[in-house]
Amino acid sequence: MRKVLVAAGAVAAMAAPMAAISSSPAGAASSNTFSVTATEYTYKMSGSPKPGNVEITFKNGGVELHMMAVQQLKPGVTLKQVNAALASSDQAGFAKIAAGDPNGVLGAPNLSSPGVSTTTLTNLKAGHYVALCFVPAADGKPHFMHGMVKLFDVSGSKSTVKPPTDGVVDVTITDSGITLPSSGLPKSGWIKVTNNATAAQDLTLAKYTGSNTDFASVNDEVNNFFNTGAWSSGSAPVLLNGGVSGIAPGGTGYVEVSGLASGKWVAVSSVQSDQSNSSTPLHTDFTVS
Repeated sequence: MRKVLVAAGAVAAMAAPMAAISSSPAGAASSNTFSVTATEYTYKMSGSPKPGNVEITFKNGGVELHMMAVQQLKPGVTLKQVNAALASSDQAGFAKIAAGDPNGVLGAPNLSSPGVSTTTLTNLKAGHYVALCFVPAADGKPHFMHGMVKLFDVSGSKSTVKPPTDGVVDVTITDSGITLPSSGLPKSGWIKVTNNATAAQDLTLAKYTGSNTDFASVNDEVNNFFNTGAWSSGSAPVLLNGGVSGIAPGGTGYVEVSGLASGKWVAVSSVQSDQSNSSTPLHTDFTVS
């Protein structure tokens, strides 16, 4: 679901820099945690993230889809300045207040459906940041235009958190496909995503919620939602269980899944197909039992 994985660029004329995950810890992660709960239309944040690997738990406590796009800002940038840049839909205007990687933070949690909680490990430098949601509301406007924008800071001594090693499941993305373990993905546990493709890749996990499990038609419904802010069938055809956004070529990302429901699922990587003319992103179905 191409729009699912690059919702920022799909929803706003000003595609603010944002991307994906980089590394994560399993055991030591608790030493540097940051919890974010999304509702309509705000973020509630808990924790004081330190620079380095941060375990971000992103929970959708609302009734709509939400995401947590993250961009580093120049020191002292205010919420008023961020909102003004977003309202102008001017990429150049936003660039004047942005700092760090022009593609945004590598490692933010991906889109999540209501009630879903997803955890990633994201590498954050010390600095000033903004979280914002590009998902469209029913009026077609992105959530950030309804106030879903929040500043936070990363400071203190550098985190010693390391990527997890025990019980980690490997997923590999190439230019031609996504490779999962032969047994699929577990109900719970850490997933290490390695990007061997030539372009940045996202990974989203989604459960088919209805009888329609034809990926192409479901993908069309998702794309239509991000164009209109409404589901053509009246309800979402998939439950989005987060994932990692924007893993650089040759890079790795980590996401922890918890209590995946039994049923038919699909793993989707969108960035590669967005950079080509393909209308169908990389994807592979799997079953959780």
